[in-house]
Amino acid sequence: MPPAELDVLVAGSGPAGLSAAAGCAAAGLRTALVAPSLRVWPATYCLWADELDAAAGPLGLDPAAAAARYSPTVVRTAAGGERRLARGYARLRNDVVHAAVLDRFRTSGGTVVTDRVTAVSGRTVVLAGGERLTARVVLDARGSGPGTAQQRAWGEVVAGPVPDLVPPGGALLMDWTALAAPGAPPAFLYGLPLDDGTVLLEATSLAARPPLPLPGLRDRLAALLAAYGLRPAGEAERVAIPLDGASRAAGTGTRLGAAAGLVHPATGYSVASSLRLGPQVAAALAEGRDPHVVVRAARPRTTAALLALGREVLLPLDAAATDAFFAAFFTLPDRAWSAYLDVGSPPPAVAAAMARVFAALSPAQRARLLGGVARGALRLTRAWAAGSGR
Repeated sequence: MPPAELDVLVAGSGPAGLSAAAGCAAAGLRTALVAPSLRVWPATYCLWADELDAAAGPLGLDPAAAAARYSPTVVRTAAGGERRLARGYARLRNDVVHAAVLDRFRTSGGTVVTDRVTAVSGRTVVLAGGERLTARVVLDARGSGPGTAQQRAWGEVVAGPVPDLVPPGGALLMDWTALAAPGAPPAFLYGLPLDDGTVLLEATSLAARPPLPLPGLRDRLAALLAAYGLRPAGEAERVAIPLDGASRAAGTGTRLGAAAGLVHPATGYSVASSLRLGPQVAAALAEGRDPHVVVRAARPRTTAALLALGREVLLPLDAAATDAFFAAFFTLPDRAWSAYLDVGSPPPAVAAAMARVFAALSPAQRARLLGGVARGALRLTRAWAAGSGR
């Protein structure tokens, strides 16, 4: 049982919740973590290698043990060919990271409550078992709503290596040519070598509204595997990431992770932002500062609006236009496209990246993109008006 008087109660044990709970406990705050289970995260979590390095220290992680690193990071498009990015990529070793962060939480005096939070009201949470717990601060890391636009993927593990698809020792970030088919919606191949010598290959729909059905992605990947003489060698991975999921209501404590809108609206990435935020929130609480200020800084409102507009521009593009967009996107300097991929970037850096992509496109592609900007801005304006009750 948790102490009678809690400083911090964390709801949810994903990367956002567990990293915040460990940080709070390590800072000497009386902390309880409430979750139905503490199983190792099943999803494949990836981030850029420099993001891993930045997050590891505050979490007490050994970067070399915490993740597998890949170089080169490859993007393939029909319009631009193969491009090898200088920025390294990384895949979290979930078992290592989960065990290390959970151990830090427990050895720092944190308490685990195995239950599910059903409601949060101010400083009090209600558990599924009927019990009520109160803390000075509640951190809500229970995820977002389902949203109307999603990223979806179907993944299979195959015997490796597969050098014709995934560069040896490297990561295939996007291959828009591998799954191309006449009339088919945009989808790219994603691939990573795993620690046991196998390779994860995923047919991925970056963003769609309504989401692409998973069976369609499964069938496209199966056709590719058959063409290369590959067979699944493990359980399939199914991915569904809300890209416009509503964050939890403001009355539910301080929100973290997806609950705070930290999922990138155009790419679905969130783990780097979540791992980075947890120790920052813990430090603010330990110093008596308002954690809401820290969370807002992790996702500037104008940046979020620009990235949401970027998502709306991508959604109506067909496969050829999507291919051309990413061929142009990765011609930008690393610093420019990296800024666009981070929900915490300053708005001017995101706007500059968007402008540079626009300039790199052909006149016909620019005209199409401008139409998408107009439609996307109108949709977002209506959605925000409806959300504010106007």
